[in-house]
Amino acid sequence: MGPSFFLMVDCALCHRAVRRLLRWERPGHQNLRFAPLDGANAMTLRLKSQLPESQDAVALWHNGKATCGEAAISEALMVIGRPSLGKTFKILPRFVRQGFYQMTARNRHKWFGRVSNGCPMPADPMRMLA
Repeated sequence: MGPSFFLMVDCALCHRAVRRLLRWERPGHQNLRFAPLDGANAMTLRLKSQLPESQDAVALWHNGKATCGEAAISEALMVIGRPSLGKTFKILPRFVRQGFYQMTARNRHKWFGRVSNGCPMPADPMRMLA
């Protein structure tokens, strides 16, 4: 199994999510890489029609397919070895999870701020992709 890519937008909430995922990773589950949704990796996946054109939601590229929005967060938790946290996201009905995610996405800059210095660099530079 190759690496998985967590693709994110340039907001403080996404940056916090990257740092949190890195802290929560369990040994043996460190195959998650990070890339901006407006970067080269995301563009390549879009050109191959393997990633939606929208840049409004985080995405996870894993096992040859893209998962976007709230489902990407749950799946990323599974990838880093935190299945109980990943399953916790799925307790609520999908329409509730999606509604909460969409509300947060619409207000993320107002609630969490913006970042201007690009994606947060993990301690291991091989974890960050363009």
